[in-house]
Amino acid sequence: MKRLGDILVDEGLVTSDQLKEALSNQQKTGKRLGQAIIDMGISTPDEILDALSRQMGIQKVDLYEEEIDLTTARLLSVEKIQQYRAIPIKEVDSTLLVAMVDPLNVIAIDDIRISTGKAVKPLITSDESYKHAFDEYFGKAHEAEKAVKEFEDQRRAEGLLSEELEKMTKALDVDDAPIIKLVESLLTSAVEMGCSDIHLEPKETKLQVRFRVDGVLQKMMDIPKTALSAVVARFKILANLDTSERRKPLDGKIAKEISGKKIDFRVSTVPTVNGEKVVARVLDRSASMLTLEDLGFTKKEQDIWTELLKKPHGIILLTGPTGSGKTTTLNASLSRIASDDINVTTIEDPVEYQIPKINQVQVNNKVGLTFESALRSFLRQDPDVMMVGEIRDFEVGEMAIQASLTGHLVFSTLHTNDAASSITRLTNMGIEPFLVNATLSGAVAQRLVRKLCEHCKEHEEMSLEEFDRLKPILRKVGYDKDTPPLVHNAPGCKFCNGSGAKGRSAIFEMMVMTNKIRNMCLQGASEKEIKIEAINEGMDTLFQSGLTRVLDGQVSMDELFRVCPPEELAIEIGGGYEESEETTKSEKKIPELAEAPKMLAPFVKE
Repeated sequence: MKRLGDILVDEGLVTSDQLKEALSNQQKTGKRLGQAIIDMGISTPDEILDALSRQMGIQKVDLYEEEIDLTTARLLSVEKIQQYRAIPIKEVDSTLLVAMVDPLNVIAIDDIRISTGKAVKPLITSDESYKHAFDEYFGKAHEAEKAVKEFEDQRRAEGLLSEELEKMTKALDVDDAPIIKLVESLLTSAVEMGCSDIHLEPKETKLQVRFRVDGVLQKMMDIPKTALSAVVARFKILANLDTSERRKPLDGKIAKEISGKKIDFRVSTVPTVNGEKVVARVLDRSASMLTLEDLGFTKKEQDIWTELLKKPHGIILLTGPTGSGKTTTLNASLSRIASDDINVTTIEDPVEYQIPKINQVQVNNKVGLTFESALRSFLRQDPDVMMVGEIRDFEVGEMAIQASLTGHLVFSTLHTNDAASSITRLTNMGIEPFLVNATLSGAVAQRLVRKLCEHCKEHEEMSLEEFDRLKPILRKVGYDKDTPPLVHNAPGCKFCNGSGAKGRSAIFEMMVMTNKIRNMCLQGASEKEIKIEAINEGMDTLFQSGLTRVLDGQVSMDELFRVCPPEELAIEIGGGYEESEETTKSEKKIPELAEAPKMLAPFVKE
């Protein structure tokens, strides 16, 4: 193999005298010849890398430009990546392509092959390029892992890695620098990654850390079980919780400033058989609140929602599971209608974001400030618009009904799967159907879907099988071609942390209370019958709303099916709703809407 110095001289990149000087500097500093030449300013890192590539006959790779497949990169531990200065970048034909600063290190190559179970093809990269890629892809996780290793080293040095001795040193561990550093790095990483929840889950032999990013939990790392008590205690101290109480759930709050942002962490602890589990909800106080335009409404959805917001009175419900974005939609809506001309008051548990021009009250069960008592007080506060965080029971529902009947616009939420179910949920609580009929203006079901990463998004044609199955719904959302539409996926890249998703958008199912639906409500129709009628009257279902995002290239079909399982499509694919003879007959027994005010009179308090 020709020597590097000779190659550089032959190519005119250095002179013989410069090479001699570089060799002399190399002996003094112990650096590689290429680095010595770069330090002298004779050649650039790219020129040295090109020469090394030719010298070794090994392909070069620039990690500033190369996209790294994170799934592949994670086949090797961060510790080994650092040890060998080698990063797996992709897999081609069952062979792992590994960018290495020293691609002739056969020990490293053998270890990587054994660790990953794959054939290895080394590529050469510069030290500078490697450092850039390491910081870009592994920097956040590495800080936390360093803190874990520091903790282990300290405990090992003190001979305290056994469970028995760890129990004896809990109080000391809480204030150990590695523990403080570990918890700080977890909080910082969570904010930088856009995480919504931090999960610390004690297992039999470890403490597992997971972050919820874009609605999906991702495993971040495992912490030694010996650090469990100290880590949990550190969270409790920051949240002003009783560190000695381990037998019952506790709730607290951590307020910090991270990367110039004011962040609140809502901390919740629960005792499990393996120790205390901690979950911290991340709330960015400095983030600007979303507007209605930011919610991702289609034109049709925007028009329907805007009309509902113009109602002078009535109840508007948002439905969906926890974490479906209901609070965000409500806050954006209240922010839109709030002005100096009206009095808007809310009761929330808890108040997550403060909104200008709105009077926000937080539930405090310890002093008897509940949803019900707050609503009762609101009625004496001359309100125009009220928002109740959630209708949880008959008492709260009854107060919301009363507020609506006395001329107020009331917003609230329910935990139901779709919009039509909100009617049966209210009646199941004990609220009379004619009261629901008279007060409910509309119900909107909502879900959050992960948006595809724009940096690694790819497209392909929908399969014929899927196209045939979904053709009726595709027609409903305006796709009338006879060939399958293009759909998109994303394999993952550095910009989306390997997940293929970046950010989330909402999909909606907006049911407006029409005369026919009000009649069905009075009749006691099932939620399925109500949903079919709403579809017949033009309501787009959650799946239809999501399908428009799929056709726009925002969301993958896999993500849509994750949020709206295929079994929920039976009604949509099955077609319209035909009235049976029994239905027609029973409708004759329904009191006319004109009679409703007489029936409501006893419930309206002057």
